[in-house]
Amino acid sequence: MPEDRSRSDRRLTRGARVGRRTVHGGHGRRGIPGAELLRHALDSTRDCGPPPRLLASAAPGRRPSETPRMSTTEEKAPVVRRGPARAPRLRLVYSGDVLVPPSTFVVSHGETPIGRDVPAGVRLAQDGRASRLHATLHRGALGMLRIVDEKSRNGTYVNGRRVEEASLADGDVLSVGDSHFVVRLEPEDLGDAPVPALVGTAPCMRALRRAIHEVAPTRATVSILGESGCGKEVVARALHDLGRPQGPFVAVNCSAIPETLAESQLFGHVAGAFTGAVARPGLFRAAHGGTLFLDEIGDLPPALQPKLLRAIEDHAVLPVGATSPIACDVRIVAATNRDLRAAVEGGAFRGDLFARISTFLLEIPPLRARREDILELLLHALGAPRRRLSSALAEALLLHPWPFNVREVLALAAQLRIRGGSADVLDLDLVEGRLTPAPAATGDTDEDDEREEAAAEKEPPPGRVELEALLQKHRGVVADVARVMRRSRKQVYRWITEHGVDVRRFRG
Repeated sequence: MPEDRSRSDRRLTRGARVGRRTVHGGHGRRGIPGAELLRHALDSTRDCGPPPRLLASAAPGRRPSETPRMSTTEEKAPVVRRGPARAPRLRLVYSGDVLVPPSTFVVSHGETPIGRDVPAGVRLAQDGRASRLHATLHRGALGMLRIVDEKSRNGTYVNGRRVEEASLADGDVLSVGDSHFVVRLEPEDLGDAPVPALVGTAPCMRALRRAIHEVAPTRATVSILGESGCGKEVVARALHDLGRPQGPFVAVNCSAIPETLAESQLFGHVAGAFTGAVARPGLFRAAHGGTLFLDEIGDLPPALQPKLLRAIEDHAVLPVGATSPIACDVRIVAATNRDLRAAVEGGAFRGDLFARISTFLLEIPPLRARREDILELLLHALGAPRRRLSSALAEALLLHPWPFNVREVLALAAQLRIRGGSADVLDLDLVEGRLTPAPAATGDTDEDDEREEAAAEKEPPPGRVELEALLQKHRGVVADVARVMRRSRKQVYRWITEHGVDVRRFRG
């Protein structure tokens, strides 16, 4: 019979029982509207054609703190279905040791039961740690959601904190047994457009792919905004492949060009332009007929900014030492993780250049804004053969803030490949210290953990046969064995060492 979550499991998430309180997790920004990824700046329409369509937010101008309070009035019996969503929804991403393609449960007004054996609602038939009736989801008149634990055996968790009752916000991670959901409160537009390099089913990623398809066939200058490591060059290459695949794609990091050589690097130079100079075409002309990707454009030397503006405006470059410009057919895609408006106001970036490169803005959402994509991204990075993730590892991945975005996922996948070997199930101990646990909730104290483990220590330690049976049952996932035994993972590892058990035998 499934046991309560123990110290070892709660240490992963820093979980604590919280009675009737609202829980807001430590994700960073919350409520980022998925459709508001695209902004249109006023600009000359000489080379743009019709202006791009603005994708409106589902709740224009609303900040996360302004989310309306949920009505507690209960209404008619709910209807739960999978399909096109125009209501609050749960996105199931992991259930019962199985990574599932994110499936959307759309919830109408009233009460929705969640459990292993519920006649209607969210049924988790494959999750052995979910109670028959585990929790109930309440949806109020304004579309807000509240989760109520139904005295479940293993608890209900929101952002890693055990709760009896809590309001749910957009982007929250809801854990029931060994099933993990991502909560979405914004209406979902299921329209999508194929961009194979951009993995993810989150609403904000579908909006980004649609925007890429909109602007790619035009000649508009595009600026890509996003945090470090979120894949700006991947988006730039997608724009090129969909718009100018027959031409070259040339990428340059503006922060890596020495200021004294920047003009020559970009625009080229004629023979004799300086001592020993041999004619060079420059990156603009190297990208003729294709795309020039100017990464970290916010670091472009100030002296070069007016010359770049002239090249974009005139579709021509003036090589160093030349007396007449040379026509150049280049599509400019720029990228930055800096706030260029602030740089303009501070005098570090020219306002006219900012206006010129802002014909079309694409904003890549940070990974923490699309948590339903995290597990699939990791498995995509791991490659073949496809692995399974332990529930403890899956939950830790969903709760991690991912400050370095997709680049951090790639690094974590590399570590898992090395340390996981040929194991079929990857466990949390393989990336010990790499993932940040959720912040501790009120009432979660070391004293509580010590009391619980002290009670468990009164029980006799397992023998080798019993320990191997538990490892066999849980496929070598030490965190799951520790949770069942209500002991820390360190203690389980001590027993493993004492008995000379090779855990890898049970992970294949």
